Amino acid sequence: MNRLPAFAVARPTVVIAFVMMFVCWGIIAALTMPRREDPEFTLKICVVSARWPGASAEKMEELVTDPLEEAIDGMEEVRLIRSTSSSEQSVIFVELEEWLPGAKIDDAWDRVRARVENVPMPDPSVVPFVNDEFADTSVILFAVHQQPTDGSDSIDPAFVYTDRELDIYSERIRDALRLLPGVAKVERHGVREEAIYVETDERNCSQLELTIDQIADLAQAQNIVEPGGRIDAGDGRFFVKPAGEVNALAEINRLVVSGVPSRGGVNPIHLEDLGLRVRRGYVDPPTRICRYGDVHLEATANVVAVQMKSGANIVDICSSAKQRIVELRNSGELPPDLAVPIISDQSDSVNQRLREVVMNIISAIVIVVVVVYLVVGFRTAAVMAANIPFVVLTSLAIVTLFGVQLEQMSLASMIISLGLLVDNAVQICDQARTNQIAGMPPKEAAVQGAQTLGKSMLNGTLTTIAAFVPMLIAMDGVNREFIYSLPTTLSVMLAVSWVLAMTFCVILAAWFIRPPKDPSKPTAPLPWLMGKLSSSRWGRRFGSHRTTASSSELPAGESELAPQATATDGIFFRLYGSSLRWALRHRFITIAAAFGALLATTQLPISAEFFPLTQRNQFAVEVWLPESSSIAQTDELAREVEDMIRRCSVFHDEDGNQKERLLNMRTMVGGGGARWYLSWEPEALKPNFAEILIQTTDGKLTHEFAEKLRHVIAHGDPDLGLQPIVGARVVPIELLLGPPADPVVLRVVGNGFANMKTLRNAADRIKKMVNSNPDTISLSDSWGASSQELYVDVESDRANLARVSNTEVAKTLDTYFSGRLLTYYREGEHQIPVYFRLEPDSRSLSSIANAHVETSQGKLPLASIASIVPQWRPALIDRRDGNRTIEVRSQVKVGASGNDITTGVFSSPEMKALQAELPDGYKVEVGGALEESQKAQIKMLKSFGMSFVAIIILLIVQFNSLFRTSIIVATLPLALAGALLGLWLTNSAFGFMPQLGVLALFGIVLNAAILFVEFADMSVSESNSKQMSDTDATEEFQNAIVSAGQQRLTAIFLTTATTAGGLVPLALDGGPLWEGMAWLLVSGLSFATLLTLIVVPVLYSLGRRWSPS
Repeated sequence: MNRLPAFAVARPTVVIAFVMMFVCWGIIAALTMPRREDPEFTLKICVVSARWPGASAEKMEELVTDPLEEAIDGMEEVRLIRSTSSSEQSVIFVELEEWLPGAKIDDAWDRVRARVENVPMPDPSVVPFVNDEFADTSVILFAVHQQPTDGSDSIDPAFVYTDRELDIYSERIRDALRLLPGVAKVERHGVREEAIYVETDERNCSQLELTIDQIADLAQAQNIVEPGGRIDAGDGRFFVKPAGEVNALAEINRLVVSGVPSRGGVNPIHLEDLGLRVRRGYVDPPTRICRYGDVHLEATANVVAVQMKSGANIVDICSSAKQRIVELRNSGELPPDLAVPIISDQSDSVNQRLREVVMNIISAIVIVVVVVYLVVGFRTAAVMAANIPFVVLTSLAIVTLFGVQLEQMSLASMIISLGLLVDNAVQICDQARTNQIAGMPPKEAAVQGAQTLGKSMLNGTLTTIAAFVPMLIAMDGVNREFIYSLPTTLSVMLAVSWVLAMTFCVILAAWFIRPPKDPSKPTAPLPWLMGKLSSSRWGRRFGSHRTTASSSELPAGESELAPQATATDGIFFRLYGSSLRWALRHRFITIAAAFGALLATTQLPISAEFFPLTQRNQFAVEVWLPESSSIAQTDELAREVEDMIRRCSVFHDEDGNQKERLLNMRTMVGGGGARWYLSWEPEALKPNFAEILIQTTDGKLTHEFAEKLRHVIAHGDPDLGLQPIVGARVVPIELLLGPPADPVVLRVVGNGFANMKTLRNAADRIKKMVNSNPDTISLSDSWGASSQELYVDVESDRANLARVSNTEVAKTLDTYFSGRLLTYYREGEHQIPVYFRLEPDSRSLSSIANAHVETSQGKLPLASIASIVPQWRPALIDRRDGNRTIEVRSQVKVGASGNDITTGVFSSPEMKALQAELPDGYKVEVGGALEESQKAQIKMLKSFGMSFVAIIILLIVQFNSLFRTSIIVATLPLALAGALLGLWLTNSAFGFMPQLGVLALFGIVLNAAILFVEFADMSVSESNSKQMSDTDATEEFQNAIVSAGQQRLTAIFLTTATTAGGLVPLALDGGPLWEGMAWLLVSGLSFATLLTLIVVPVLYSLGRRWSPS
């Protein structure tokens, strides 16, 4: 280790050649590394869905959801099963254990499929579907819609695109985009499917001699294209294809269903002869409705969503996709009145974050130059600043070997490590300058300084690495994949920083750092100013304590601080010496004050939100109607919300100019669309739900836009002509930087098929508790309100006599009202389903009583075997691990902490009373953001514990002393005082990034404490070699400690000033992800400086006094 500096100075060409090689490699890596918004990881979740027309939520739960859950629950890889059973639909989310390796996930999904396929379903029409691509996130979304041509304000009604034409154009765009390199999949959403309906009235339907099954068999037999065999001839083989494929809508009307004997044979009876009407249109009612809108425009749209392959570059993919759209337009494949705007582009966020990192690196370099120049002059400043880009680029080259990509966590590690990597350069340059002032030649001064500090710097680097690396061990699964790049990148950067400090920085120090020609006349601005103050009357008041050993009394390399920046006759150093002397005389007061400050700051009210809101130029509005609402009702309210969004878009800037907050929006009615953000979970098919994705003109306007909407939704705005929305839940949702979770969630759980009334009563009481907090808004629960159903009560005795089953009753009603699939009509590759159902006028509630059930024996009036009874039944039934569960959810107002609210409600007397009254098998538990935070906190605490043990081992190995190790370790909790104070003063939460900031703070404090102890040991050993009385020995002991502190003063001050200064821009304008961490480090470093310069010397003096010599 000590040979590195000597080798570097002896062979600078070799070192510089290697450094430049890595720098070039780093530049190439920076330009070619895969980029993405979030770390690449595998969400171990799939969705099992099934539909059963006509089934109630309870029947779906009992006969579909429960058997599927039982089959899946037997797998050891499964961690959690949660499900929602609703009318006609079952949706089951299967989550795998976090310890399961990524390579075995596909095998687990195959086993899920196998188990699902073996579960007997109550009806052949119920076919469960396993979707293991549910977690895939789209990197860019395009809307495809018609726009007015140039010079027009509206679209000519005669030339409005049909849904089928939009379908064709969006399909053309999809086919073009999925051929791009790096694209994994391209999906379309909001496409309204065509359908052909064979309809009749209820009366005619009851008189038909043919059953629907017979009509379906006839249609399929005529329309299915099957091979007709082949003929082997001498000239080759010829395949025979029957010409029975339906190729015109008229042929459906001409479908032969029977025949009437006549003299000339048999006269065919066609479908149209039976009074059945055939029409072509679209699936009605639609399953989803998609619209695109901006400030002025509203248009029906399709959405094209692009997903990228693993390891691909998001910036390149999004750029290529945009360019391909331009090429399609230029080639004429897209008409001029077809617009393809971008509604979500993750590459913008990636580029913005990259710009932030580059600007922070540039800011750090500038601040290092300015601060170091002010203290020690330009030459030393230039050497320190030059080290930063070389460390960053070299580290980029190396981390590519570990599979690190440029994304949120790796960029975070670069920002965190800026202060840490500056520290090593500061130590080397400061010691080289001090040695030169002591009379050493430049090369010897640089080499000897690096050799003196190398071991301590290495141990400080290792202890800092030890603070982060255990995160890779303590965490597993998705959490480990998500944070993998952070400890990996940070560890590499710290290691590279130490290596370059011991080699490249030593060369620069030997070449460029020079001592002042006249130490009594400092040239750096700050020492010059201090010299002026020192010569003043006020400065001379501190001149009586010149106790530091002279340079002749110290060995080379441990010389006293130079007059320019480290001389003890400067006012700053004399003031510090006087302060430290007072602290050494009042040891217990000093220590009590330090621990008292720690105790006081731990009592400060600091929230604990694990992830903040992102300052992204997107947010969403969820629209929820009662569960019995139709998609038409939901669409009507969604349009009202869109109008509200447009009216709230207008604002005036500081100059009074009118501007818009809204850039564009995409509305999806009937369910969610593509997953457009990692932590956004799209809803399944729900006719009472709509999702409006809003893109703002600036990310800084997102929060105020969402707040404006919240206020208008709740209270209206007379100035804008808007009334509050009642009878529905409309919730603007800003995006979190972490996993999706509502701010406030409390669950009431009952074992198995628990009593619904007991669950509902408990949930209602919890809702009252949550609602009593004035900071909660948009209160709801996962079951929603009950819906009214028309219950067809089949009398079993009559049904058995008539040989009618419940399945036949359900199938008949589903055919009448929803439609029965007969066959497919083919137009080339395009297939259109053909359905049979009643006409719209006959699809009414009164028609149910007049319906005729089709059986193998003929048709039977439904009223003869069943009665129609209206009932209020649960519209949704949620379960977790097979247990019925109701989640009470709430959003919170700005500035409020969801975790604090949840904790307060859960620990309230009302909650304790409720828990005491619940029967056995029922319980209340927390969920949402607090649950996620608690899980992550446990893993972080495990990581902290492992880091603590590793740091202690490293310190014991270095010092071979328990008391020195104890001194250094004692600084860690004390450093928290300033960190917590910074969070409290800035009203920042103690979340994930601030916790990482604490680890970085620990690293800086450890480095400073280790180096102080090293210097104190050398200084005290030097003083112990002298012969003197006990009184003189005590005075000399204190002088030695003060001398050690003064020797470290400049380096500690420079480390604090450069690191904290470099973080100030991030704290002021870094966004919610960085601000808390930046303020924590700025405040923590300020306190840590006082800690290292005052408290550590005091602890050291106590330890040496009590320890054996």
